[in-house]
Amino acid sequence: MAMEDLQRTGQGVSAFAKTAMVIVCLSLFPLITWCQCYADNAEVLPKGRSAVYIEGKLYFPVDERFGPDGDEEKIAEDFNTTLNSSVFPDLSLLEAAFAPFGVTPGSANIGKSVVSYEYDFNIIEFNYSYGITDRLSAGIKIPYWDVKNNVNASLDTTNATFGKNPLFGVAAPPLGAAPLAPLTLPLPPPLTVQKLTTQDVQNLIGKGLDVNGDGSIDIQGYGFDPIKSWSRSGISDIEAGLRYQYYKSNNWRLAVTGAMRFPTGREDDPDSLVDYPFGTGAWAALFRVHQDYVGTKNLLLSATLKYDLYLPDHKVMRIPDDVNRPLTSNKEEVDRDIGDFFELEVSGTYEFYQGFSFFLLYKFGHKWRDDISGSMGYAYNVAEAETNAKEHVYIVGFQYSTLPLYLEKKFPIPLTAFIGYRDRFAGENLLKSDYLNIGLTVYF
Repeated sequence: MAMEDLQRTGQGVSAFAKTAMVIVCLSLFPLITWCQCYADNAEVLPKGRSAVYIEGKLYFPVDERFGPDGDEEKIAEDFNTTLNSSVFPDLSLLEAAFAPFGVTPGSANIGKSVVSYEYDFNIIEFNYSYGITDRLSAGIKIPYWDVKNNVNASLDTTNATFGKNPLFGVAAPPLGAAPLAPLTLPLPPPLTVQKLTTQDVQNLIGKGLDVNGDGSIDIQGYGFDPIKSWSRSGISDIEAGLRYQYYKSNNWRLAVTGAMRFPTGREDDPDSLVDYPFGTGAWAALFRVHQDYVGTKNLLLSATLKYDLYLPDHKVMRIPDDVNRPLTSNKEEVDRDIGDFFELEVSGTYEFYQGFSFFLLYKFGHKWRDDISGSMGYAYNVAEAETNAKEHVYIVGFQYSTLPLYLEKKFPIPLTAFIGYRDRFAGENLLKSDYLNIGLTVYF
């Protein structure tokens, strides 16, 4: 699945945490005079031959995503909102309590959150393949991810209407029973209602808010980790499988690939709003059908159909009442079936000079919606919302191969190197991202 960054993009439960897959073809055939190694194709290794392929993906900073309608928006869009009773429902109770002081329903808020996310990705993929027979190859891919989320989070209290009540726990009810009070509440000097700080809101998102400083939790929080910069690195989901070339002629090469994706990568943390998963936590069966046209000199045209079939699993998730309101205390281990993924990849590679080639690739990917169910009666359809996705991607680049020189015994090592630029230029429910990638394949 060629959607390396189709993941949760800052929303606590809008399962953008999806999976990544490209079965990279590592090819060497002693009778051809050039090699195409970037795109997926129908070539296999000869019997007894091996190939080691390393690819680095160097992302440009990512701070936008494609929304459910395909529109571009900031990743942290859902976190920039007025913090009123739709975010903290207890504010509606305070509105009723202070109605005698002129507080109207829907008017209570503690300010506006100002949040931005910017992801930095660096991905290295280690691949090895081996020719079992002249028509059957085996391969494995081990991706290593290094991810950082640069977060800025603050509270704008310019239009806030409620703050900390200085009479809380001191005066008799009802004033002494309300942890927050209207900023306009008439109090005898020097008492004033204090606006909340950024740290106060972090506490509300986390364990809760201690209003009077006595060490007790006066307003219960949601149990999330602080919204701040985050970074992790580690191995993503490992893939391994077989490719069989069932037909080869002067004009055509046809092959099929079957593989498995193992859930070895780091999963999404339901208690974090800023983390980024390296994997889905689910097993997946991978199917590929490859068609190559090689009937034109120095030109290779390839098309690959891909299908990723995810197996049902169990996952601890946050289940909110609104897909655009990720703050929720509802947490449950649910039954989950990640939506399957389909991709069409087409590419062309032209050798314009001995060993030097230009390639152009296009991908269209579609992921179906997740199926989530549980036993606690939460709004599971909300957790399913926006888990479908689409992408349109192009990749352009150059590569150089020593295979012609190797076959002429003018170079001791057969290898291929490339550099490319990849851009996801349209999509739905995934990151808007682009990167430079470089790769090297060595055959032995």
